[in-house]
Amino acid sequence: MQDSLCPFGPMFRQEREQKEISQWTVSVRLQHHTRNIQRIEGGLRQPGVLLALRMVAAVGTDPGEFFEALSQKIARERYDGLLSPTKRVRVTYQPPEATEGLKSLFGPLLVQARQAVGMSQTAMAKYAGYNLRNINAVEKGKQEPGVMSALALVTATGVDIREFFVQLHQVAAIPLNGSSSHEEYGQ
Repeated sequence: MQDSLCPFGPMFRQEREQKEISQWTVSVRLQHHTRNIQRIEGGLRQPGVLLALRMVAAVGTDPGEFFEALSQKIARERYDGLLSPTKRVRVTYQPPEATEGLKSLFGPLLVQARQAVGMSQTAMAKYAGYNLRNINAVEKGKQEPGVMSALALVTATGVDIREFFVQLHQVAAIPLNGSSSHEEYGQ
């Protein structure tokens, strides 16, 4: 179990409730047990980035807007609202090529983001507080990070968070209000 609550879940729950969608409906759309959705919403479990993306899409919310808002919420809480909005770098992403052993499309897009800003893996790992050894596996698509690690990695690059998650949503082919068959949980 984690030391602190994962902020994705409570924010997702608020979004779901605003749209008057039940946990049961979300669980059916995602083909996940309701108890797993409850644990995520309670902040007790951190979903992998692709499951988090599917959850957001399942309630019909724009992924870019949701993850941008989550990033801003975390920054306000972490830095007591002392951060001013930073200008984010825009990147033109190319669809990742399908390769054998690819478990997650997050990594190949992250490589494009990191390279577009000229950042090394070491610098990204340090800024995101992420293990350098895992960066290589994530970038190769062999490992899917948890949603909060994924958000920290994207934020570390300085690219436009909204744009990145919209692109990830598109390449993962996750329909709004629908389901997909991607990995359940990241590390």
